[in-house]
Amino acid sequence: MEWILLNPGPANTTKSVRQALVTPDLCHREPEFFRVMRSCRERLVRLAGGGAAWSAVLFAGSGTAAVEAAIASAMPADGTLLVVVNGVYGDRILRIARAHRIPVETLAYDIFTPVDPGDVDRRLAERPDLSHVALIHHETTTGLLNPVAEVARVAARHGRRVIVDAMSSLFGEPLDLGLPALDFVMASANKCLQGVPGIAFVLARRQALEALAGRPPRSVYLDVHTHWALQERDNTPFTPAVQVLHAMEQALVELEAETVPGRIARYAENARVLREGMAGLGLEILVPGAARSSILTTFRLPGGVGYDALHDAMKRRGYIIYAGQGDLRTYAFRVSNMGTLTPVDMRGVVEAFAQSLREPGVRAA
Repeated sequence: MEWILLNPGPANTTKSVRQALVTPDLCHREPEFFRVMRSCRERLVRLAGGGAAWSAVLFAGSGTAAVEAAIASAMPADGTLLVVVNGVYGDRILRIARAHRIPVETLAYDIFTPVDPGDVDRRLAERPDLSHVALIHHETTTGLLNPVAEVARVAARHGRRVIVDAMSSLFGEPLDLGLPALDFVMASANKCLQGVPGIAFVLARRQALEALAGRPPRSVYLDVHTHWALQERDNTPFTPAVQVLHAMEQALVELEAETVPGRIARYAENARVLREGMAGLGLEILVPGAARSSILTTFRLPGGVGYDALHDAMKRRGYIIYAGQGDLRTYAFRVSNMGTLTPVDMRGVVEAFAQSLREPGVRAA
């Protein structure tokens, strides 16, 4: 059975992306493979709007591989990292920094509150040792958007650099790589790019990449400069995910055809149809309107409805919804609208929820 995936990646893909995985066996040291790798890297930068000042670095791994690579590589030995934590993924950056013995400070908020740029301003003024700020663009814990542009401008005024986890927002929400102070942006193939899992990447300012030369690496496999320097010469330090890169190239070709603004607009319309339909069913959205992404929505579970029963009822109808993380699971669930989904699909999602909520056993008596 083919399911409609309402989880925030991996997302539904096109048949042509899946077919691109079925390639002849190919050695990763041959020019035929390096053509694909070069194509992916160049298309990523072009579609993200990076221009000649930016480059892409590919890793075989989940999105967290790119996040860990950027954090471990970007931070100088004498630097301290300020991490914005308002969800699971901000906390993951914090844990990555601590695992690499990187000095770290936090700005913490609840999971429904975006970072206040004024708080960043004050903290940077108080702490000249804070060399970098790291934050999540789209915090998929709840579907919250952090104000990356405002934070980058604050950091630039203080002469600090910014690292952004755009894992589930790149190509699905506007993100300007021309922002001052922005050096590193991390994402993966299987989110708004609509590829398949297995490739993570770092988009980085070339000047920031060049500054990493000669720095003792904190990781052998996840050293950004090592990968970048070799990929720039059509080479690779380790065995990459050959077939997955073919699928990624096809996904990039399809994104180019749809256009990034077109994809962003489709996701926004998907979200509108979903949210209006679910409001008609009486479901409450937990993130304030001004802070919501157009990619994922967190709904409060209706009274008497448990997540597992609702999940199973939706799955029987061909839809995969997503639990909340941590304590959120006890009172909320998440619905993403990324991937190949359309507004027509989202109307089907709403109808499936209407049927599921009427199903005997889903709502306690």
